[in-house]
Amino acid sequence: MSKIRFYIIFVCILLCGVAIISRLFVLQIKDGDLYRARAQGQQESLREVQGDRGRIFFSDREHLATNEWRHILYFSPSQVLADPDLVDFVSDLIGQPVEELENSGTVRWIVSDEQAQLIKKLNHPLLNRIEEKMFRFYPQGEMAAHVVGFLGGYQIGQYGLEEYYEMYLQGESALTRRFNFLNLGDQYLDFEPDCGSDLYLTLDYNIQFQAEQLLHKAKEDWDISGGTIIVSEPKTGRILALANYPSYNPNFYGQESLERFLNPATQKLFEPGSIFKVVTVAAGLNEEKITPETTYKDTGSVSVGGPPIYNYRQRVWGEQTMTEVLNKSINTGSVFIQQELGRDLFLEYVERFGFTRPTGIDLAGEEFSANQTLRRGYARDLATASFGQGIATTPIQLVTAINAIANDGVMMKPFLVNHRINSQGEIYYTQPEELGRVIDPRAAAQTTLMMVDVVEEGYGSLAQIDGYLVAGKTGTAQIPKAGGGYLNETIHGFFGYAPALEPAFSILIKLDAPTAVNSSESAAPIFKELGQYILNYYQIPPDIGK
Repeated sequence: MSKIRFYIIFVCILLCGVAIISRLFVLQIKDGDLYRARAQGQQESLREVQGDRGRIFFSDREHLATNEWRHILYFSPSQVLADPDLVDFVSDLIGQPVEELENSGTVRWIVSDEQAQLIKKLNHPLLNRIEEKMFRFYPQGEMAAHVVGFLGGYQIGQYGLEEYYEMYLQGESALTRRFNFLNLGDQYLDFEPDCGSDLYLTLDYNIQFQAEQLLHKAKEDWDISGGTIIVSEPKTGRILALANYPSYNPNFYGQESLERFLNPATQKLFEPGSIFKVVTVAAGLNEEKITPETTYKDTGSVSVGGPPIYNYRQRVWGEQTMTEVLNKSINTGSVFIQQELGRDLFLEYVERFGFTRPTGIDLAGEEFSANQTLRRGYARDLATASFGQGIATTPIQLVTAINAIANDGVMMKPFLVNHRINSQGEIYYTQPEELGRVIDPRAAAQTTLMMVDVVEEGYGSLAQIDGYLVAGKTGTAQIPKAGGGYLNETIHGFFGYAPALEPAFSILIKLDAPTAVNSSESAAPIFKELGQYILNYYQIPPDIGK
């Protein structure tokens, strides 16, 4: 019996061993990959992580856009109101009565480091959810807001540089693993994704600040409804300042209307008025249809179909040279030059100077007008366009066009980003880009000297800067109505550059609906003040007497 019992026990043990080995074979070899994956899934989880967004700096490394960690408090106003001891605390915390948020559901509120410590110290169950989150922050507030744009609700750049350079600014997206054992908690033991590239602008903080202050002063002095100042380098296309009034604070973009986000310098068309006479004169000189000394007799008006075209205040000037046409801003003189050029040549120069295409500036959503109405070739349309009415442009188009005259006839593409640096420290510079020769150096030099005469002897005299030759031109234009015709309001403008013979900068001043009578009274003095500041800031020596 003992042997039979032994064999039975042996066989049972053997069968159990075979069963265990078979099961281990299934678990470890046949289905090993499946169970290994299940075990790993219990030990770790995946999380998508985004590298920090690239920062944006002025040329002198002042921050224009950066990233900051902020504490976010989540709470339910209805629950807070049910606890009388908590109401005053939360109201003081958010700076407004909790009752105003009663119907808001769960509220997300940014709190300071000190406030976060107070909340944690209070340790109240209704205020126990605080987390840290990276936010896009614009330390300059309204300054250069139309240039920078903002980071939208879906963490995508909108408007300005934020949108245009989105592919470079956004950080790399990657999946990282979190291990849930050995008390590692929330440690992420995989790699950190690359951050976005930092942008270093051509904008100079000090010049930008001065330009914006002058626009605010223009609001006080002339009650402007809007205004734009652009400062640039004619020889390179670098934009040194781009200021608009009114502006907005990109930190609180949700409080603004969509209209406020449009950049008036690149996205809003206007008629430039007499500043455009510089283009007409340059075209006539380049084609040798006129010289600075060419004369014609002004009778105060000219008929080209439809009502007569008059000079400003219906002045009659008699016999005038082309230099006098420019410095006295005589409308009929511009029409004379346009007629000397003829329809086809005049339209060719409208295209050459870039008034039918975008400039290509590195800002999102640049607008332009193809000025197709001029293509109809109606004599009156061409005549009025010669002195800047009935032709549409943006401020940046106008700057790019006349900068070509300051740059010996060569047009340069405007740009705002000097260079970008990626997370590996690699630097990518923006190289100045020629858009082509518009006029020859002789015509450019002649036009410049005629613009100097405007400042020395003509309507631009209030733009004179002691010790320096300044080339400039005033412009006062009526504002067109949406359905045709013109409003009683005007736009005042001044474009100038200095030193005139070796320009270090150019400035466009545009003032919308000022109470001043004309641009020589409003825009020209602003050019003088800003131009004097830049000459001193750059330490450019006086050039008169060279």
